[in-house]
Amino acid sequence: MECYIVFEGGINAENYKKLAETIFAINKDTTISKINIFLSSYGGSTYYGFALATIIQNSKIPISIHATNHIDSIANVVFLSPKAENRTSESHAKFFVHGASRNGDYDERALNEALSAIKAENHRIATFISENSRLPLDQAREKMKNGETMSATEALSFGYINQLDHKTVPLDTKRYDIISTD
Repeated sequence: MECYIVFEGGINAENYKKLAETIFAINKDTTISKINIFLSSYGGSTYYGFALATIIQNSKIPISIHATNHIDSIANVVFLSPKAENRTSESHAKFFVHGASRNGDYDERALNEALSAIKAENHRIATFISENSRLPLDQAREKMKNGETMSATEALSFGYINQLDHKTVPLDTKRYDIISTD
């Protein structure tokens, strides 16, 4: 049996915990053969995005991800975490990539540390995107630098997804909703 997780919200500590606990619980259910995540997120924490990607990549049960609305910022890393054949998208979905940023009040030393951290975050995000799609690393970096949005059709051409598809959650299945407005 397949199950479905509908996730709408930011990639933050609270939503990370909810999604991780849901995936862990499903992995203990011997009746489930596949997890389908319907994902829409404006992004959030780089830390929690990579942590979710690791959980998805290491799930004992195969996971498919379907872009339902928008995949923004670090949500691209979460979305790209399963193998390419397990990623689909609504035709109206969008994929926004941009460089990392930091908030704060900086002296010269702290500013240099923040700049170094931003460069490292940008490199690891661009590398992850390139390694998990057909988007070359230099193009991933350029899209992030410019803050670009890709349509679902463009995402298909770059191997973000393998199919445009209109999907719905079947009525007679296990469903978990993680919906957040923050």
